[in-house]
Amino acid sequence: MHLTLNLPTPFDPSSARLLVRSPGDGPGHWAGAAGAFADGDEIFLVYRLRWPRPKRGGIVRVARGNEEKVTTIWEAAREDFASPSIERCAILRDDRRWRLYVSYVDGLDGRWRIDVIEAASPDAFDPRSRRPALDCDMANAIAVKDPWLRRVEGRWLMFVSYGERRGDDRRLHGSGDALSTGAVKSETGVASSADGLRWRWEGKVLAASRAGWDRFASRLTTAIRDGDGWLGLYDGSATVEENYEERCGLARSADLRTWEKVGDGPAVGSAGGPGTVRYVESVAVGEKLLFLFERTRADGAHDLCVSVVSGSVRGTSG
Repeated sequence: MHLTLNLPTPFDPSSARLLVRSPGDGPGHWAGAAGAFADGDEIFLVYRLRWPRPKRGGIVRVARGNEEKVTTIWEAAREDFASPSIERCAILRDDRRWRLYVSYVDGLDGRWRIDVIEAASPDAFDPRSRRPALDCDMANAIAVKDPWLRRVEGRWLMFVSYGERRGDDRRLHGSGDALSTGAVKSETGVASSADGLRWRWEGKVLAASRAGWDRFASRLTTAIRDGDGWLGLYDGSATVEENYEERCGLARSADLRTWEKVGDGPAVGSAGGPGTVRYVESVAVGEKLLFLFERTRADGAHDLCVSVVSGSVRGTSG
């Protein structure tokens, strides 16, 4: 797919379409953190529904459809993973097998982890058959979550939000979300795999800035081809108090491993409050590029929205 980018940012969230409404009104109610895979003209979408504490990320759903409407074909609850909370997941098809990468809090030790489930079809995932994909010990981290995957040059890359381990971190896991304690920054690391099942941790690729609006968090959520390189979208925050209202910035890379941030502030959506954009995903469908993202409403809830860009992107979508 080869299109030409004429916009200062990859898409305009103000003209987006509502795809999935928040499960409730007010802060802490979210629909989003989407992952997507295109199979012909159809998209397969995985997203989570969240409620305020103590329920948190209660349901993960797989849906199929297009930019106008999606229909749920599978869902599971946090109890199916013996977990206090489910976060961003990823879905893809590798040859004839479908895979669901589930990010959730381990109910035994309170640490974020990522498991993979394989199935013959996207409506047949069984949480009981899950196997570890990436955990904290594999990455020498206090948390690994929010997977985003792409196959590049014959290998799978999995980008995750993680926090570097610094000594004894057991005290950080009592909350069930070590990255919300403020004791460690939320940054982006990458693991690689030949088969998408056995992963090797490579380390940090997108660090929080030393100062500025993204000095606490820099979470890469998607990337699209831009000429010979990549244009990435990432969630940034200045402090842990902005942990659930990150804003969207841009970064560029030639190889997906070395990134240079673009500009000195958020680039997509509002810089806080209603219209704030986070957890952007991108997927190419025919001659269109779909951007799926969480958008903050006036009442503080988050809806899952989609913006469609047609004939305006140059390069190959990720």
